[in-house]
Amino acid sequence: MNTFKAYLKKEIIESWRHYKYLILLIGIVLFAILDPIILKLLPEMLKNEINGDLASLIQIDMKSAVQNYIKDLNQISLLIVLLTLMGTLSEEVSSQKLVFPYSKGANLSAIVISKILHYSVTLSIFIITGFAINYYYATTLFHNNVIAFNKILISSILMSTYYIFTITLLIFLSSILKKGIIAALSVLILHIVSAILVNIDKIAKFIPYNLISLANSFSTENNLTTIISAILYCIILFIFTMKIMKQN
Repeated sequence: MNTFKAYLKKEIIESWRHYKYLILLIGIVLFAILDPIILKLLPEMLKNEINGDLASLIQIDMKSAVQNYIKDLNQISLLIVLLTLMGTLSEEVSSQKLVFPYSKGANLSAIVISKILHYSVTLSIFIITGFAINYYYATTLFHNNVIAFNKILISSILMSTYYIFTITLLIFLSSILKKGIIAALSVLILHIVSAILVNIDKIAKFIPYNLISLANSFSTENNLTTIISAILYCIILFIFTMKIMKQN
């Protein structure tokens, strides 16, 4: 417990000192504000470029504004998060910074858990906040096809769960590859592959990327299998991370 508290405090201090909180906040919440505003202004921006009735060509409503935010979370925000956190474990592994604490009795499991928990909670707070802000702007600017807030909240939880899985995967790959940028690129590749595999109906519900699909559809049904699968994958990745680190 002492190791966990010490490293959790260390992660908080370093994240504050290196402006990681600010970068993550901007990377996640900024699009929550910008997406509805840009979509609202889009017809006006394009009216001189496109002939015809823009209202019939471009269907923009509250639902599409939120879906656009989910798309950004799935792409740009995810990239920002990976680039910001790619050195979370890899730097300490490659520089052997954990050797001395471990030799003095520090619990490696507590160290890894502190990192995963810290950024999981941080990202979840930012994502849920982002959805709430996006919902406010989307409902203020658009009055058609309005999605109930409880469905928006469920979508935010699904996206948060996917990000938690992504962080756990990043830390696992960092323990193997020992290079943050390579680990981040590997996560991106797996992210893209998952986006393809999720189109296979028989295995879709067992693929974490399906959380994004469910969030985008604002589905309140058939979520449990994918959520449980993602949690199990996180546990398995954590176990393998510990085995690899102890071997090193």
